[in-house]
Amino acid sequence: MGPTRLRYTMIGFIVGVVVVYLKALPISEGVRFAFPFYGAGIGLLIDGIILRVRQRRGKNE
Repeated sequence: MGPTRLRYTMIGFIVGVVVVYLKALPISEGVRFAFPFYGAGIGLLIDGIILRVRQRRGKNE
């Protein structure tokens, strides 16, 4: 896992942990405690999109 991929994964995980501590949000407990893993997955998806865009720009130029 490259440093960029790890960075986006950890940012997503940390955002998910913050959501766990925001008890004012009207979401169920199961979803709330799964949010760090959702955030990590979203971070990986964003990183994949960024890598694809960079690769396409590199090929065209």
